[in-house]
Amino acid sequence: MRIAASILLLTVSLAADAPSFTVGALRRDGVVIPFAAYDGKRWVSRWPPPSRDESVPINLNSVPGRWWGPAGARESWQAWIVGEPREVPPLKVVQPDVVDVHCTRQIGLRTDYRPAEVPPPPLEQPYPKDGLAVSPPQNVERVQILGPLSAELTAMQAILTETFNRAERETASRFRHPIREKVREQREPEIEAAYAFGSEPRVYYVESIRAYREIGGNDCTIAFGTGWFLRDGATFKALEMTVDVLPCDKYGATYMLPFGVMRLNGKVYWLAQYSGWDHERFVVVEIKPKQVEAVVNAWGGGC
Repeated sequence: MRIAASILLLTVSLAADAPSFTVGALRRDGVVIPFAAYDGKRWVSRWPPPSRDESVPINLNSVPGRWWGPAGARESWQAWIVGEPREVPPLKVVQPDVVDVHCTRQIGLRTDYRPAEVPPPPLEQPYPKDGLAVSPPQNVERVQILGPLSAELTAMQAILTETFNRAERETASRFRHPIREKVREQREPEIEAAYAFGSEPRVYYVESIRAYREIGGNDCTIAFGTGWFLRDGATFKALEMTVDVLPCDKYGATYMLPFGVMRLNGKVYWLAQYSGWDHERFVVVEIKPKQVEAVVNAWGGGC
């Protein structure tokens, strides 16, 4: 009950519905990929997914109305840059455009955005995203990027190890794991990346690994875990965790880029990109007292 009550304190209750708006991933080359829209009560995903066959509209007025969602056509966008406090002038759409995403193509909105870093070649995949674009402007709260050795993550190690072990056992129940359970669980998983939001409660997303290599052997196996945790006071609680068993090059792993958090109508939403070597997708995750739920899971391209 305490955690449930704390989640309510984390949210902001509003008397009326929030306004409608659209969000998109801001690529470093200035192209915005709209992936979700909010209609005042719920999230929807209307923008077309990647395709080799979709025709590119010649101008903003030619974009089909059904693509936009409740907020309608958007010519000006507010940018929130990941990991940077700098303010960016409002972005103006120059024209619709198409970009390569892995083995397919995605229609987006080319803007006048000027990145702090020189954009990489278009064929780099997954193509870097600098942040979140929102239109009309809305408040987006930043997700904190934590160092793997930070004190608060050290305090989480026990619940992380327990949850990692349980999730890896579940994965091992579906196929023949190359490493015996007793051997696996002699080691704690190592945190590779962690993100956090809020204070009481505080929500975490953690990526961790446990690597296995036979003595004298060249091959290795990596257990790669991704999980959501919640801290209320000094107590940690696991909300969800998945462990995948991968080769040494981690092919098949999916990594998060957190765009930010939005509080709407008393609910908390975490917006992010998930991507790997050959795929990417954009999500809106609702943070609940006992679980997380992806209310938008928009495919961003793959092979």
